[in-house]
This record gives sequence, structure tokens and C-alpha cells, in this order.
Amino acid sequence: MRTLSATLLSLALVLVTPSVARADEAADESSASAVRQSGGLLDRSSQSREQMFSVFASPTWFLGFGIGVGARYTLPIVNEGFIPALNDSVELEFGGDASMGGWAGYSYTTFTPAAEARWTFHITDQFSAYGKLGLGWTFAFANDSTFGSTYGVGWLYWMAGPGVLYKLNDSIALRAEISNYGLRAGVGFAF
Repeated sequence: MRTLSATLLSLALVLVTPSVARADEAADESSASAVRQSGGLLDRSSQSREQMFSVFASPTWFLGFGIGVGARYTLPIVNEGFIPALNDSVELEFGGDASMGGWAGYSYTTFTPAAEARWTFHITDQFSAYGKLGLGWTFAFANDSTFGSTYGVGWLYWMAGPGVLYKLNDSIALRAEISNYGLRAGVGFAF
């Protein structure tokens, strides 16, 4: 009986293993094909990158709860990136953010001009992921109704964080970023 069970188990494994292996190979080919296509992560052909103008909205909580808006102009500076085996690129982004909010009798308004470096990895021809580092200066104006005072301050703005970009078509992309200043979502217009 034990020999019959072992034989049936062996036969079942022999019959099932090739179909499982074929299914795994098909899954590997379909998932790998997107990164091997033109514009994908493993595409080693010469690339040209578009300039982009993006607008963002974000909740703020750094100085109290509020809402922020921002704009960025993207200038590609290294189309082929730093890693020859990957489809990556480096861009500079210039722009600014404005926010307003407050709590319990305190309100604020900020404006931050900024310059940021972005290293982008083009995963597929539609989807990219990137990391950003930025510097700027924040101008903040506050009003404290409790003490009846208004004042302005400023400080060095620095940010770091990842982001993603999804192209809806050749000229419009959705963007999302998270950094030490929070989450932002926006839309970019390539030209």
C-alpha cells in the first residue's frame, strides 16, 4: 500500500510540475515584458525627455492644519541617467509652494521658492518612480489673534522623498510625492 501511494504521488508530481513551471514562465514573461519594452526600465536605447509643468495640491500640518498648492517646471539635464543598464534620467525642478492654515486663533501663510534635483527610473513607458532632494527658503507670515500680534519669519527649506509619475497620454501625467513635508498630488503637462 505504501509503495502504491508513493507511486501515485510521484506520478501526480510529474504530471503537475510541468504545467506549474509553464505557468510560472508565462507569468515571468508577462511581468518582465513591460520593463523590457521600448521606454521600460531595461530599455537601453537612446532616450529624449520632455520638459514638464506640474501643479500640486497638498494638505499641510507643519504649522497647523491647512491646504497648500505648488507648481514645478521640470528641466531634463541627463537624459541617459547614471546607470547604463537602466532607463533612468536626471531632472531639475524649479518652482514654489504656498500654503495657509492654522488652529485655535493662530493662522499662517507661507511661500517657498525651491529648486529640486530628481532622479527618475522609467519602469514602463507610462509609469516612472523617482527620488527628490530640494532646497529653498520659506517665508512665513503668522497672525495670533490671542495675543493680537502679526509677525513674519523665514527658514531654510529642505525636502527629500520619493514620487511616482503616471502618463495618461503623451502630454498629461498624474504625479504623487511624499516627503518630510507631507503628501502632495498633482498633474503634469509635458511639452
